[in-house]
Amino acid sequence: MSRKVETNNPSTYITQIKKGSVITGNMRSEQSIRVDGFVTGDLISREKIIIGTHSQIGGSLSGSDITVEGYVNGDVLSNGHLHITKAAKIFGKIYAKTISVENGAEMNGKVNVGLEADIPELQSSSPSRSSRDVNISQNRSGETLSGEQKDNYGSVAW
Repeated sequence: MSRKVETNNPSTYITQIKKGSVITGNMRSEQSIRVDGFVTGDLISREKIIIGTHSQIGGSLSGSDITVEGYVNGDVLSNGHLHITKAAKIFGKIYAKTISVENGAEMNGKVNVGLEADIPELQSSSPSRSSRDVNISQNRSGETLSGEQKDNYGSVAW
């Protein structure tokens, strides 16, 4: 007879938003989230959040460990480690227990980092950070192209 052993390790389940996907609305997940597309809304996870290189997020992030490789126009709240790569651009407040920032990353906003840092609860809002119109099409080589881009925040958001 075998027993199931409970562990506190992150699950092997990952919610993925693939390149070319466009999501409007807030997402809450018990598992990890990886985004390689466009999201207008907040992402909340009990585990990891990974924002891929070509991703664009118009909303806030809240998770245990967060990696940002793409674009985020919103607050980033990490209850663990926040890793910001050289390709990342973040426009919003940053809260994390620990942080690593690669040379070349762009951040514009208040940064509050430390083991004693008070990480606020994300008050999930309606997905109204951007009114971006996105048309997804493919060129002859199968590469995804995005269409006209409009935004309430000017050219900074997208």
